[in-house]
Amino acid sequence: MKKILSLAILFFSIMLFSQNIAIDQFKKVDSSNIKSLINYLGPIIKKQTADSKEAPDNDNLFRVNFVIGDYKTALEQLNAIRNSYMKGNPKMAMTIGVQYEVYINTLQQLNKKQDFNKTYQAELLKKYNSLPSNAQVFMPYFFSLSPKETKEDLSSFITNDITGKSTIDLKTAIILFRRYASNLIAEATYTKGLPFLQKLDQESFIVNDSIIVFTKNKKEISISTVVNKKIQNPGPVIVVNTIYSLPQNIDTAKQLASNGYSCVYINTRGKYKSKENIEPFEHEYEDISEVIDWITQQPWSNGKIGMIGGSYLGFSQWAATKKLHPALKTIIPQAPVGIGIDYPMSGNVFMSYMLRWIDHITVNKLTDNVGFSDEKKWNGLYKKWYTSGLAFNKLDSINGKKSEIFQRWLKHPSYDSYWQGMTPDPQEFSKINIPILTTTGYFDDDQLGAMYYYKNHIKYNPNADHYVIIGPYDHYGPQGYVMPEVMGVKIDPVAELDINEICFQWFDYILKGKNKPDFLKGKINYEVMGDNIWKNANSMQEFDQTKVKYYLGEDLKLKEQKADKLAYTTLNVNFKDRSDVDKFILTDEPQLISTSIQEKDNSTLFTSEVFDKDTELTGSFSASLNFSINKKDCDIVAELYQVLPDGKYFLLSNFITRASYSKDKSKRQLLTPGKKETIPVTGTPFVSKKIEKGSKLLLKMGIKKSPAWQINYGSGKDVSTETIKDATVPMEIKWYNESFVEIPLKK
Repeated sequence: MKKILSLAILFFSIMLFSQNIAIDQFKKVDSSNIKSLINYLGPIIKKQTADSKEAPDNDNLFRVNFVIGDYKTALEQLNAIRNSYMKGNPKMAMTIGVQYEVYINTLQQLNKKQDFNKTYQAELLKKYNSLPSNAQVFMPYFFSLSPKETKEDLSSFITNDITGKSTIDLKTAIILFRRYASNLIAEATYTKGLPFLQKLDQESFIVNDSIIVFTKNKKEISISTVVNKKIQNPGPVIVVNTIYSLPQNIDTAKQLASNGYSCVYINTRGKYKSKENIEPFEHEYEDISEVIDWITQQPWSNGKIGMIGGSYLGFSQWAATKKLHPALKTIIPQAPVGIGIDYPMSGNVFMSYMLRWIDHITVNKLTDNVGFSDEKKWNGLYKKWYTSGLAFNKLDSINGKKSEIFQRWLKHPSYDSYWQGMTPDPQEFSKINIPILTTTGYFDDDQLGAMYYYKNHIKYNPNADHYVIIGPYDHYGPQGYVMPEVMGVKIDPVAELDINEICFQWFDYILKGKNKPDFLKGKINYEVMGDNIWKNANSMQEFDQTKVKYYLGEDLKLKEQKADKLAYTTLNVNFKDRSDVDKFILTDEPQLISTSIQEKDNSTLFTSEVFDKDTELTGSFSASLNFSINKKDCDIVAELYQVLPDGKYFLLSNFITRASYSKDKSKRQLLTPGKKETIPVTGTPFVSKKIEKGSKLLLKMGIKKSPAWQINYGSGKDVSTETIKDATVPMEIKWYNESFVEIPLKK
């Protein structure tokens, strides 16, 4: 849920250097002298990057060499980029930068007597024919930026970041080259490449992007269909249900259909060409089943349907299983949102991000990617709210407009029937008898949701045919966008998995009667980070058998022996103090490894002894916390780190819970000030990693006080209505040494 991944993420790294480049000789930069500035900057960029100790960034240097005309080097760097993504997403990797490659090859083939257009078309067709069909469909994406868009983008950047400056840093210079290169290629090839590829597409697919299906209660659902012309007889259909409505979804539908299926894209009620109100999450369980009814009546459908998609799209599949349609034969929920479980609240604590996401998908019938991507604006809003001390339910007003959905969600701080009704209940879980493949990641924002669905499916249907793939991925890897590096950490080579290929093998297995994917050795398939190996298990209970119990010692040590004498460690949190606002690092690209721990002032840190040999940590940590506070409630955060041998911190897992909901998410039970309480910590994110010799474990136990989350002042009132006026006395919490954490370690 945290971001909507564009395929452009594959082409988006920026080098961060501090060297400044003098440009004061260019008093005014515009179309008349931009080429002169480019010619001036090119050699400087190449020299500074060559002199840098950093590894070469081919993604940026390729653009620089393309712009200055060093095509041989540019193509070498483009191939290096493709190779770096070949394991995780080979079909996409084959087409990265194809618009530049075809243009360069055209220029190299030309002589004075040849016509550019004819040569270009021949080179484009040559490239197209060299690719497999399920890679060909990626090509139009790279030709989709128009000269108008790229020129406006370039002009805006020049106006805001170049004009009037006497110096610019290397990062700015490189962004200029990226914008200039995009405009150059769009001006030269947009009217030639995209129409030609669209014509080739029309020879392979029948597209209908304007279908309205009416539900039994006369509600409009807007859908799009892509029928694969190469399928001679009625065949199985892949269905995607999305709230991220864009015309470009047709391209994704073609990619799915190119694997030998037809594809239907369902837009959430109210989105795209539907005139209904947009009400996220609320109607999927009704609407999907009715659209499947419609699909089964189409001449190109054989009545066998599979669903796929990630995040909201993954949630949609579980919603569809509430009314399990007989034609729905399998689902592949990828990083599925656990509505009410991990979004828009986690542990019953609402996140500030929810307003950003609501704005993203309700501002119009499509999806406001531009507004959503304005990280500076949104983080500024969160920090403005934080420093104001206003109630959390005023966040939308501070943003300048009331949000009906935001306010509706805040009225449900419990995991009540509103949230529960959107996904299967225990009886419905027990009847889900179709094979399921779930994909998620250790650092996936929605792992809690993915595992919630998996655990409940297994709990209420012990014979469920349900497989899980979980590895060192963020929110995007499980959706088929596996990157060589995740949150600043290079993943093991075996983890660079082509998840898309496994998913289509799964569809072929269920919908076409082919063999089960070889990769699925057990019901739970996980990669041990640092050991470069995939392992498997048949139940989550297997990981609980290795847990080691550590007590929270008053000397801030994690101890395997319980203390003889009861003692405690005191933590004080002053909710009135907002002078720490600038200490918070709110970013869309967090890092797993850091040199310091954020929010230490509101936390207590407990560390283990140094590990004298390599140890595997696989599973979810749990805890039993004995504490007392001088308030009626608090939001507890627990984070587990590996302190690496070099002293840096690797974030393994984290957890947040509202104490008053820790025993029952659906019912609030306020604490008694001064009374010792015991609350359980369970269901923390799953992780598997080698803990190298010389490392320590660090458990951070604290109280959440951040612009990114609601602030629970402990008054006992509805937390969304509390203000800084409720922070009259600092919160005092005592962690008793009876408290313990259980960590799954294979010693």
